[in-house]
Amino acid sequence: MHIVRFADCPPSPWKNGGGITRQLLIRPAAANLDDFALRVSVADVDSDGPFSRFDGIDRTLTLLEGGSLQLQRDGAPLATLQTDSPLLHFNGEWPISSQRLAGKVRDFNIMTRRSQCHHRAERLALAGSLTLAHDGPLLLFVAQGGAVTVNSDGASDTLQPFDLLWLEQAGTLQLHSDRASQLLLAHVVFAGERSDGDA
Repeated sequence: MHIVRFADCPPSPWKNGGGITRQLLIRPAAANLDDFALRVSVADVDSDGPFSRFDGIDRTLTLLEGGSLQLQRDGAPLATLQTDSPLLHFNGEWPISSQRLAGKVRDFNIMTRRSQCHHRAERLALAGSLTLAHDGPLLLFVAQGGAVTVNSDGASDTLQPFDLLWLEQAGTLQLHSDRASQLLLAHVVFAGERSDGDA
């Protein structure tokens, strides 16, 4: 059970220099922006402009804080994101530009290199206790709400909002929160592996 504290993640410039991001997780651990298989980050969008381009990458994006973020692809409307919008899945090759409609926003981003792995992300509402069985690597991110207690194979810890849990192996995860919380889950399958949900 690998836990990443948001408070421990230093800010760094976007790949294209147009904003600030905090990298929560990268795999392999020694990878960089040109050769990662998996990368998870939280970005502060302080200005309008283009997204960084990532060839060969599949992306999932959702808004965590702030007002609306309008996205365009090749100048045509793609989506308008709010904190309760569906997760947006898109290709890193697409020329995406963004415009903030109500000031600064913060977003959560998952990227996987499609030649090496893929991911399936979803929202999960938690109020009380829940047990999750997962058949492979799993990401869990606390997007909104209160503290979440996590227990996996006898190891227990507490996640605060914007903290990340990374589980490398299949297993059972027990969750508990005294407040209504919103989690983001991503099941990750690396090349050569297979999950029960694969066709």
